[in-house]
Amino acid sequence: MFASLKNKIKEETGSDVATTATARHTNHNNNRIRSRFSSTLSVNSTNEDAVGGGGSVDSQGYVTEQLTTLRSQCNELTTKVTDLTARLQTLQEEKTRIEKTNEILLETVKVAQTQKDIYCEEQEKIQNLQQSEIEKLKNLLSFREQEAVDRLAAMRQNQQQIENLTTELERLKQFEPMVEDLQDELERLRHSSQLGKNNLTTTLAAVEEENRHLKMRLQIMEQARLDAINSFNADEKMQALVQERKMLEQHLEEAHLQLSDVKSTWSGQNLSLETQVSRLSKQVAEETTEKRKILKARDDLNERVKQLEFEMMKMDDYTKQRDDKIKLLEEEIDELNMALRECREENEQQIIYERNKAVSITADMDDLQWDHM
Repeated sequence: MFASLKNKIKEETGSDVATTATARHTNHNNNRIRSRFSSTLSVNSTNEDAVGGGGSVDSQGYVTEQLTTLRSQCNELTTKVTDLTARLQTLQEEKTRIEKTNEILLETVKVAQTQKDIYCEEQEKIQNLQQSEIEKLKNLLSFREQEAVDRLAAMRQNQQQIENLTTELERLKQFEPMVEDLQDELERLRHSSQLGKNNLTTTLAAVEEENRHLKMRLQIMEQARLDAINSFNADEKMQALVQERKMLEQHLEEAHLQLSDVKSTWSGQNLSLETQVSRLSKQVAEETTEKRKILKARDDLNERVKQLEFEMMKMDDYTKQRDDKIKLLEEEIDELNMALRECREENEQQIIYERNKAVSITADMDDLQWDHM
């Protein structure tokens, strides 16, 4: 303000303010000295006229004394003017220094305000970035928690499936004694049927041996009959043939009946044994198929149980890792919140400091302007 006023005065007057002021002050002092000298001369002239021609020596001495006094006063005034000029120059320099100080203070205030604005903007960006990171971490934590809940639900479902499969396995294990009993019964029936076959084979061999023996006896009797017939006459031969035929027919009938009984018994036993063997074979085949299915189901269940146990172990490890990671994320969020809180407090303190600094600078500027005024 003072610099602009000084420049304006310089433009209007064509000379510097300090030079103009010094010249004016010097002219004013010289005018005052001239007026006082003129007044003294006037008084002296008046006194001379009033005295009316008192001695010239006294007049000259008086004038000399007055001149000496005036010179002394002039020297004093010159000294005062010089002092005032020096003081004015000092004040002018002080004014220039104060103006420069004001400019520096204003520039400092502008720089401080700019720095404060930049700092506030940077802090706002940092806060927004931290808030964004915290929101991302919260979303990630929520997603991980939901994922952990889903995995826990899947793990519970797998555990329920394991329990159901274990129950089914226990139920199927109850059929193992029945299958073993049926296998034992099948072996026993096979052994019995084999014994029956052996007995029937032995019986058939005995019957065949008896038939062979009967055939030999028949041949012997036929030879004896022929010999006896040759010794008989025609009627005796006829009667002997008739009796022999009846006897042979009777033996043949008995042999047929005995053979039919043996065949019937053997056929019935074979049919019964074959029926039992077929039934037991079919039952054993069914039971074997069922056992094979049960064993396969048991193996599948055991494999499934092992797989589920492995998955449960992996799930436990994954859940533990998730818990640890969630704990770390929570700690990181707490640290970020604490850092954000500290940053906000630091920003508030910095803002308060900048405000106090600006108020202090403004007060100093007001004091300087007041001192100038």
